[in-house]
Amino acid sequence: MAEAWWESPFQRKSIQHWMKVFDLNGKVLGRVDCVGQTVLFVRQRFSRKLWAVPLARVERVSGKGVHVAGREREVLEPEAGRKHTELVTATYPLAEPPATALEAARHVTA
Repeated sequence: MAEAWWESPFQRKSIQHWMKVFDLNGKVLGRVDCVGQTVLFVRQRFSRKLWAVPLARVERVSGKGVHVAGREREVLEPEAGRKHTELVTATYPLAEPPATALEAARHVTA
């Protein structure tokens, strides 16, 4: 039985500020500057320029960092002012914790 990565107890459940971002080949694309509603903003080393990576490209999040599907040129998009139009945060939860029967019962009786 295969388990989805966000349900695994061994994978991180959220993307956090300054985590490394890796491409398909394991090359470091940069570090997470902030997270928007639809994109991950990445800042490359020794650069002030921001890049955007669509959240749909995120494959998994591990202790090392964020792993995205695709190579550098496919994944990185120009930021083009998106940071000012999206709601940004330093932490982005990828999966909600599973609901338990006790929590469901608590909501019914309330």
